[in-house]
Amino acid sequence: MSVRVIPRLDIKGPNLVKGVHLEGLRVLGRPEWYATRYYQDGADELIYIDQVASLYGRNNLDEIVRRTAERLHIALTVAGGIRSLDDIQRLLRAGADKVAINTAAIKRPALIREAAQVFGSQCIVLYVEAKWRAPGRYECLTDNARERSGVDVFEWVQRAVDLGAGEILVTSVDREGTGKGYDVELVSRIVGLVSVPVIASGGAGRPEHVRDVVTQGRASAVCLASVVHYGLLEDMERESFQSEEGNTEFLRGKLPIESLRRRCVTPMRIREVKAALSEAGIPVRQRDGHSLEGEDAPDAGAFGTRITVADYGLGNLFSIRRTLEHLGVAVDITSDPEAVRHAQGLILPGVGAFGDGMRQLHERGLVEPLRELVRAGRPILGICLGMQLLFSESEEFGAHEGLGFIQGRVQRLSGRGVDGERVEVPNVGWNVLIRSPGLSSWDGTLLEGLAESESMYFVHSYVPRPVDPGVTLAWIHYGGQSYAGVVQRDNVMGCQGHPEKSGATGMRILRNFVHRVAATQKEYVG
Repeated sequence: MSVRVIPRLDIKGPNLVKGVHLEGLRVLGRPEWYATRYYQDGADELIYIDQVASLYGRNNLDEIVRRTAERLHIALTVAGGIRSLDDIQRLLRAGADKVAINTAAIKRPALIREAAQVFGSQCIVLYVEAKWRAPGRYECLTDNARERSGVDVFEWVQRAVDLGAGEILVTSVDREGTGKGYDVELVSRIVGLVSVPVIASGGAGRPEHVRDVVTQGRASAVCLASVVHYGLLEDMERESFQSEEGNTEFLRGKLPIESLRRRCVTPMRIREVKAALSEAGIPVRQRDGHSLEGEDAPDAGAFGTRITVADYGLGNLFSIRRTLEHLGVAVDITSDPEAVRHAQGLILPGVGAFGDGMRQLHERGLVEPLRELVRAGRPILGICLGMQLLFSESEEFGAHEGLGFIQGRVQRLSGRGVDGERVEVPNVGWNVLIRSPGLSSWDGTLLEGLAESESMYFVHSYVPRPVDPGVTLAWIHYGGQSYAGVVQRDNVMGCQGHPEKSGATGMRILRNFVHRVAATQKEYVG
């Protein structure tokens, strides 16, 4: 599993800002401008944090998330001012994939369990603002590090994971913005206490800082802010490049790059960070060489094809729609049973828990129309939770019956590998697609045109176990375990990973599905 490199974008109003110890925020420019360049440079995910949301009792990131999801095929985590299930639902529908909760969770820990049961543990990130108090003791701060909570960091992360948090984002308030390096002791202790992935944030100033928090702190992912923000700014100064979207204060000379070097910050690009990790023997995912424009190019074979996306209250519908529209496809997002019944081809997305997903399908009257669609031979593609719902049953938060299009059971990933070593659950990040041994090639399938070395972005705690292994196109090897990552049985297809978040690889998968829909429609009309 590769280490994820994640730019962190702190937001105040419409602007990207940066400070020290989460204070003294300076305006850097438009966050979408930076996000696009980080995506092009090879970022694995992005994290947006509304720095004043808790103070004013609202999250202001909906529109920024929408604009980012419209342009970029990358996973987004959003934090700041999230207080309720409605807040989470709103952000997920805007284009977020995960939410990070701090203040509201400390005030009402039950929110973590409630959110995990509806949206799935893989969607719920515990955000920790950790302040050193004494040797071996750290306190959780809230409200963007403005308020003390009296809560011990190490006790809190264990409790939060027991409640259902699927990932930990820990920021060292003492190191944040200083460029003096991550608090490796803090990160290492948290990693030793929990079984979920841990993202280290706060203090990166040089490549060796990133290396140390991965090798010594055992972080699953690293957050970068100052070093990569300033890396872009240094490139601009060198190229005498200016952009209204990109910068304000830096290009006006209020904080020149030279002053950053005196603060022990070495401006870097994402690709330079990954190169340094790779040289140290740490696995990272490099970009596959496809440009952003190439990923977004319309497909001549897709024009005239209409795809229906089932809206059952769970799922990142916006990202799916925009990705398909980039291919030149007409998209209908609907919860109307008749529209589902008569769809040319249908995508069943999903971010959430299995039981809640089936409940929502039943309440909207979509189960029988989906079955009629499959019986009629129309193509259907399930993504993440949507793929799991295609199976017979699940054990997530109890026993639940699925749609039954593919026989099999959805089970939790084991937290132990074959040799008893600790395995992080959820599985978050990039996994290589391994062709099923029973297949000589992927020709004529959902994965046609892909090489075995290509990878897809995953974020999940549960996996389907098909009764018939022959339905599996690609297996995923994770922590000594193997599970079905991509399946296909006749017109029923499923991806446990997210093609809409997997760059050129995911775009190819969606193109293949669109072409199958178009071919099926021609046969039906003929």
